[in-house]
Amino acid sequence: MEIKRTRERRRKENRKLHLHMAYCFAGMVLLLLAASIIQPDRKTSEEENRVLAGFPKFGLESIKNKDYMTGLESYASDQFVLRDAWISLKVQCDFLAGKREFNGVYLGKKKYLMQIPSEMDEKNTQENLEAINQFYKKNHDVLMNTLIVPNAAYIMKDYLPIGAPVRDQGADMEYIRKQLSGDIGCIDITDTLKQHAKEGIYYKTDHHWTTRGAAYGFNAAAKSMDIQGIVTEYKIYTVATDFSGTLASRSGYHKAEDTVEIYEPENVEIQYLVNDSDNDEKRPTLYDRTALDGKDKYQVFFGGNHAMVDISTTNDKGRRLLIFKDSYANCFVPFLLPYYTEIVMIDPRYYYDNVQTLMNNKGITDVLFLYNMDTFLTDNSLADVLEGE
Repeated sequence: MEIKRTRERRRKENRKLHLHMAYCFAGMVLLLLAASIIQPDRKTSEEENRVLAGFPKFGLESIKNKDYMTGLESYASDQFVLRDAWISLKVQCDFLAGKREFNGVYLGKKKYLMQIPSEMDEKNTQENLEAINQFYKKNHDVLMNTLIVPNAAYIMKDYLPIGAPVRDQGADMEYIRKQLSGDIGCIDITDTLKQHAKEGIYYKTDHHWTTRGAAYGFNAAAKSMDIQGIVTEYKIYTVATDFSGTLASRSGYHKAEDTVEIYEPENVEIQYLVNDSDNDEKRPTLYDRTALDGKDKYQVFFGGNHAMVDISTTNDKGRRLLIFKDSYANCFVPFLLPYYTEIVMIDPRYYYDNVQTLMNNKGITDVLFLYNMDTFLTDNSLADVLEGE
């Protein structure tokens, strides 16, 4: 009888404990929801480097097509109180559980974050390659090259988590080579990058290659670009040691920081002026040091991406280079300054003017298509720019 009463008392105590726990949990949820409602909405997330969802506009049409509910869900997710802290906690729990892939990013050895290479968009890639071929037919008197840079995950396979699958970007490079006209150079710097894979040629927290990686890439590409007497000595300036880039933002893993460096050629007397499509005034520098005070310190190179950047130099060799590019070109172009009278950079994602008119007005003698492999295989803007003449 005593045993029965003891068991009954324990059951009651357990019910009370569970009830108290449920009340506490519900109270915490209500408190967090109230805090989320009270706190001002954030427009951007520095940790994720993106714009956050705002409160959706109410309307019958938006309710009918489910846009309102979708927007409300995105708003609740983006504006939840202490969102960054919850994301960081989840990543740490997943990491302790053995997970090594976070939101399309591999966590490799020595804290390297590596973007998982994208699959080829066959339609866009084929259209871009055909557009390049047609562009060369109209401008066959210029020296034209492509330089497609592989991703860190392909070059640094030894740093990947065990068993992590990676797209064969070597096969992609061969496909590009075969599709291009034989008169267009296809510069493959894969072997060079692999030889220096352990020397910090890619950032640990960002999807770009480092200035060191770009230097090796330039040295490997110079011959194909008919650049003679290349500079071999540089002054190296460290401009940041606390860079946390796009892959840290995307993955939520913040256990490493990167160093950003600027290379300036020694014993080279050359002056230049830079003008981009977002600014009216010309300036005597390639670098935007205000970017070093923000999160995306890679934007120290040219202040980020612009529709067009025009660099005029005191070099009298008469060669004028047009570059179709993504952001991988931004830390590469400084190595080209001693060899060209003018360098024009076009980012097809933002450029809408007539390219052929630009070619003629500038007297372009050389053309370079410089992309990261991931961008080139998924880009849907290059063909439009080349064909929109």
